[in-house]
Amino acid sequence: MTTLTYIVGAAGFIVLVVVLSMALSGCAVNGRPMRLDPASNKKSLSWYVEGKTQHGQTISCSFVEFDERGDFLDFGQHTDCEKRITNMVAAGPLLLVMYCHGWKNNSESEDVIKFNAFLGKLASSEDIAQQGYRVHGVYLSWRGNVVRPYVDKSDGFYRKCANYFGEPIVETNYDRGADWTGFIPENIDFFTRQQAAEHRVSGLPIARAIFTYASAAKDYGNKLDNQVIVMGHSMGALMLERSLGQAMTGSLVMEWWNGLKNQTVSRQPVLPFDFILFLNSAAPSIYAKEMRDFLEANRASHRYSGQNDYPVIVSLTSTADWATGLVYPLAHCLAPLRPSLKRRYTTGIFETNGPVYPGIRQSKFYTKTPGHQPLLINHWIVRDNSIPPLSGATDDTVFATNITQKGIVTRNGMADPCVFYTSEGRHPAGVWRITSSPPGKAVTLNGLPLAMQNSDYWIVNCDKDLIASHGDIWSTNDMEMYAGLYRLAAYLKKKPLQGASQSPKP
Repeated sequence: MTTLTYIVGAAGFIVLVVVLSMALSGCAVNGRPMRLDPASNKKSLSWYVEGKTQHGQTISCSFVEFDERGDFLDFGQHTDCEKRITNMVAAGPLLLVMYCHGWKNNSESEDVIKFNAFLGKLASSEDIAQQGYRVHGVYLSWRGNVVRPYVDKSDGFYRKCANYFGEPIVETNYDRGADWTGFIPENIDFFTRQQAAEHRVSGLPIARAIFTYASAAKDYGNKLDNQVIVMGHSMGALMLERSLGQAMTGSLVMEWWNGLKNQTVSRQPVLPFDFILFLNSAAPSIYAKEMRDFLEANRASHRYSGQNDYPVIVSLTSTADWATGLVYPLAHCLAPLRPSLKRRYTTGIFETNGPVYPGIRQSKFYTKTPGHQPLLINHWIVRDNSIPPLSGATDDTVFATNITQKGIVTRNGMADPCVFYTSEGRHPAGVWRITSSPPGKAVTLNGLPLAMQNSDYWIVNCDKDLIASHGDIWSTNDMEMYAGLYRLAAYLKKKPLQGASQSPKP
């Protein structure tokens, strides 16, 4: 047999494997919603589900789906979600958590289960319960998977969620039978999913949805104590950065305008969000750089008008995330050849009052994600061995301790909001510090330090003991870390914790 014959045979075999994988895993639904009016459907097919935690707190979740062009798949989902939030606010305090999933997920994937388990964790927290918050989630969904996702029904999250809601909340007919069958079609479709997330789905409708629900949760300025958290994972973080970034700009600039005009601190926040968190973002870091630059100007405005510094956005990435740290750069290795990325930055990357430094290719900010771009990282989460861990404490106790606004860890007689605990599990119980001081040698160029390290856009690194991989964002330790980050952001935004004499520097 000739070499050509071998090549043709190998190519045919590969095509056959791909076709068989597609056939075995099945195509994901396209162009129609999977979540329908709850009046006539079981919870696994409903756009609204409600249940109770093991301690009796009510939790609920609305589903809002978007098509391949970013439009609402069913506008009824949007209006129903807004109406339910309005009714919840009228009944009492509300903690609203909006979440946009990433690659390989949709409104019937395993991510649905884990997100709702996180809602249950929040609702069960002593601090949240004592303040009387009703916890409601909004699952913002798009076609992040071209094949049917795999749902592990033996997983503890699945059982816990079924107990919360009295029945499964994802439909068996929408998932594939075995995980391995979708490996090839899921991964070879990376570029079409990234294109969808970056350029099509991240449009006006999703920004409209998020601002509408957040504003309804705040009762349009009448109930500012209600809390709004926005989260995005992987390509979901990319979508939020693209859609929210542009939507927030006008409001923030108007805040600068009012601050410069009145030189007084406004009591009415211009953004209806209390915490925005991106997890293992799969966005090209060029967008993070642009947003960081803008939020550096926002920080300057806050200081001029006498307001505190606090993170508007926190982007958290694990050093163990090989998908965004290794695979992503390989997938975009030809980006430097694009004419649109030929520019070289000679200002704005390093601090300098003198001559400009050698140009840094703009493509460096497209071939890496924010959490793997050392020119942008400005915060780190590191172990603090000077404080004893909460050995023997349950994970519920640790989570509740981290999220409380009353102050947690004492250090030299002072509450320290930059510190959080993790419970014992796959790793020993630990104590962690959120810091702006790099754990290793600082990145410099000819002695010049990095610019904008105090921007209101925090780009944060943690290690594998906290987030073990790209998709490992819902472990017990992860949730404990999110509680600590949320508490620190709230502290910096509002007032010192009881017993603290001054604002700590992370």
